Amino acid sequence: MGQGTIVVVNGTSGSGKTTACELFARSADDFWLLFGIDQFIAGSFPRQFGHHGARASEGFEAVPLDPADPAGPMRWRFHDHALRAFATFHEWAASASRSGCNLIFDHILTADPPVIQDLAWRMEGLPALLVTLKPPFEVLERRVAERTMDRKLGGTPLDEETAQRIRDRLSRLRPWFYEEVYANDIADLVIDTAAVPPEDVVRLIGERLAAGPGHAFARLRAKYPRADCPAA
Repeated sequence: MGQGTIVVVNGTSGSGKTTACELFARSADDFWLLFGIDQFIAGSFPRQFGHHGARASEGFEAVPLDPADPAGPMRWRFHDHALRAFATFHEWAASASRSGCNLIFDHILTADPPVIQDLAWRMEGLPALLVTLKPPFEVLERRVAERTMDRKLGGTPLDEETAQRIRDRLSRLRPWFYEEVYANDIADLVIDTAAVPPEDVVRLIGERLAAGPGHAFARLRAKYPRADCPAA
């Protein structure tokens, strides 16, 4: 059984990564499994350990960038449960390839917490392509502001006060996400989704796949030694 191809689509909320992955899998001639970070966090990661949960300090939590400014911008901090869970998420992706299935999934790749490092080493020896979708920050801000938040979390209805608290937290996280995710300049393909519509994003990914194997993850492994990856 041959290895399946993995396409990782990286970007912040509002970058169009989920739309691109869904359209790619739906329009591909070959069989492609579809997965994503939102599905993983909402469907597999226990809500109470996520950054909106009561036990976030044991999983992954949103904390102030500056402890002296508790109402200011926020960032993610991972604890043991999150490190092991994200390692499992990455192993699920790797196992799809080893089982002979193609897989496309969207992700939010940070270096701190060490998400991109762990993923890079889980991809070792597998045909994997890294695509980054990067529209300008002001475009992301507008897209997210125009969204209507579903007042549910993991299928559980939310009261308006809780929903507003979550919206506020996500707004305070957004600048850090943009800076952290796009600090990585290693990718096999970078697309400005403010200028390129979803159908053309899918076309560009297909053209890059046809051009041969990706090299981004090998370059990331050279940059980040395995010893620096807590869960690898």
